[in-house]
Amino acid sequence: MYKTYVMHYQPLKDRRDFIINQLSSKGIENFELITDFDKDVLTDDIIKNYYSEDPEKHFKECQVSMRQGEKYEFQKMNPSGISLCIKHVQAFEKTQNQKEEFALLLEDDCRFEDGGTPLDDIISNAPQDWDAIVIGGAFDHSICEYSFLDGEEGLVYLKAKHPSTNTTSSILYKRSTAEKIIPYVKPFSLPIDWQLNFAFWKAKLNVYHIYPYISTQGDFRSTAND
Repeated sequence: MYKTYVMHYQPLKDRRDFIINQLSSKGIENFELITDFDKDVLTDDIIKNYYSEDPEKHFKECQVSMRQGEKYEFQKMNPSGISLCIKHVQAFEKTQNQKEEFALLLEDDCRFEDGGTPLDDIISNAPQDWDAIVIGGAFDHSICEYSFLDGEEGLVYLKAKHPSTNTTSSILYKRSTAEKIIPYVKPFSLPIDWQLNFAFWKAKLNVYHIYPYISTQGDFRSTAND
């Protein structure tokens, strides 16, 4: 029913072992580790192909999609952040061209909670108009505001207002959603969660969060700023 793509930095073998065990715990066999374009192999030409030529200007354009009340200052992205963004772009491109109708995009520190609703059930019971479903993240549900809820006790779908992400550790997408997202993530100028907030807003996506979440993150130190 779905394919899974995992953003992974190859030198971190402990993370590879960890996420493969997590996938196994959920019976996920149809997966691919996205390992191209590690920060160590980025060249100026690669970066130019993905990173905005005027990132500060693009940052200002994206501010409308950022969370109000939080302080945002422009910073040029470092190789780690650029690498992670490129891997997400790759995953969206693969999703757009895959035969499966749905895709699960994970980062390699995603940890599934014990039990929880099976992913197939999350997909089959989702509201018909969904474009993306956030199944977990580093924060609780208060990170977003919601317009309404659907479902029943044990599996509720909360339709998020924009900005609508809870980090980017575990999100389900329709194949058709990838096509809508790509124009707003390539080129990019922001860390991937900010960039996706902008993309979701620009593409007018219907983004749902499930309650309760079935995954979280944080077992490893963040390397996004290394």
